[in-house]
Amino acid sequence: MSNFRHEKDDFGSKPPTFIVEDWGPMDEIAPTIPKKPPWKYIVVPAVVFFLILSSIALNDLWESGEFDYLFSDCENMNWPDDPFQAAVYSFIAEYELQNYGTAVGCFHDEYDDLAYEAVALELEDNWGRDNSALEYAQSWVDLNSERYYQQPFNLTEVFKINEGGLGWSDGGSGNNPTQDCDTEQLESEFVSNVSNFVIQANPNPNQSGMGCFTKYVDVFGLGIYAESGLRNDQVLHAASVLAELLDNDEDGEVDDSVLLSRLQNVSAMIPMFDYDGSPGYRDFEENYHGQGVGAVLFAREVDPTQTGHWGSDATVEEIIHTINHRGHAHIYPDAFGLQPGSSLLTSAMDEARGGQFIEHPGTYPEDAWYHYDDETCNYDCMAIEYIYWAQVSNMGILNDTATCDGIANEWEPCSRELLESMDVQIFALITDEQYLLPQIAPNGMYYPNLD
Repeated sequence: MSNFRHEKDDFGSKPPTFIVEDWGPMDEIAPTIPKKPPWKYIVVPAVVFFLILSSIALNDLWESGEFDYLFSDCENMNWPDDPFQAAVYSFIAEYELQNYGTAVGCFHDEYDDLAYEAVALELEDNWGRDNSALEYAQSWVDLNSERYYQQPFNLTEVFKINEGGLGWSDGGSGNNPTQDCDTEQLESEFVSNVSNFVIQANPNPNQSGMGCFTKYVDVFGLGIYAESGLRNDQVLHAASVLAELLDNDEDGEVDDSVLLSRLQNVSAMIPMFDYDGSPGYRDFEENYHGQGVGAVLFAREVDPTQTGHWGSDATVEEIIHTINHRGHAHIYPDAFGLQPGSSLLTSAMDEARGGQFIEHPGTYPEDAWYHYDDETCNYDCMAIEYIYWAQVSNMGILNDTATCDGIANEWEPCSRELLESMDVQIFALITDEQYLLPQIAPNGMYYPNLD
């Protein structure tokens, strides 16, 4: 699993610098060569040369993945009952889920019914890697199933993609690493005295990448998952903020039902970890393969006493990232699409940055008011950060002198008034009532009016 967020400012640090030492020149050694070399001076170099060629060939095979099956758990994979679906799953397991070794090879070696072996090979050979493996395979199934006298099917549902796949028949986790986290689950429920959310034990401890979470809160069918090191008030704080952003008028109903359906369909979640690099974070990063995560939270970033305050509480930011990335960008692509030139959002961002910069420009034009400086943040990442800055400016979260001064290197229109005057496009977009984006800043206390 790739990184879910780009840490910055007070919440993170720059990537480490790796230094390769200069070993310096080696001493020259001039061996004495006999006039009539014995056999070892002929045979030994030949053997060495052969070994070098062999090692190169083996290395090429290794990098190509030809030997992966030796280290995969082929015989313990769970296969769909239907042979056609099993052939498709072999491709998905290898290229979408990625923790099953060379699963196409597993299908060839371990599956009893090879009537659809051509399906597995066709999927593998024709994938141009210009889109995700799941999108490609779903399109292929929709277009080609009838050619094999089969019916199209939803890969995400049948293969349980959002849960990390069908798993292993022995109940284990294949080649997943052994967890060294505190897996003791809650035996009783803890009821909050704020917002009336309930902390429960992790309902999905056996799902890939989810075993280290010990605390869980359900918010409109979405999950807040936390490691044991998170205090209860921190977990409940995240739940309240999520609820406030989805039900901004606090009438007990989510403001945008289409948004909620989308987030539920991808099993959107807010993962909370003890610290960067914790056992839970490592397990999650390596083994979670769902589509529901847009950002993560660490314990030091969650301060229930300073909701959304820059430099103190990142809860509002990371939850807004998740909602926008996994929700709005998909249900309203013309408005919130993240690809260059694809949406009202990217058009506004290009103006705010002083041009359309696919790569980080190094130095922004003087007239730019959005000049995010994280070079690891690509174009769509820049768009996600941009709409967050705009939303919290509109909510008034950044409108104090210390915060404005502190973020000026990245973002200038820190108040609603400045945003409306400086960035007309984004202000119009995020306040357009048809999109039902939250306008009121969360305060960490969700008290719906159910009358």
